[in-house]
Amino acid sequence: MATKTINIKESAYQALKSMKREGESFSDVIIRLSRGEEQSVVDFVRSLPRDLKEELVVSVTRGKQELDEVHPREAQL
Repeated sequence: MATKTINIKESAYQALKSMKREGESFSDVIIRLSRGEEQSVVDFVRSLPRDLKEELVVSVTRGKQELDEVHPREAQL
């Protein structure tokens, strides 16, 4: 198999690294993403760095609490 070396920014490397699934190579990630494979929300959240996931949990929890205060009846649905 032929290989090519490419230069990418550190931020691009970190983004690709965060999207790698267990057992996947960087080439696998690039091919999967370039084919436009749909990703579930759960898969997307799993691909985020831990600190960002924690921020997301706090934000969603806060947003739900605010929504419950504004629309208490809808919160019970």
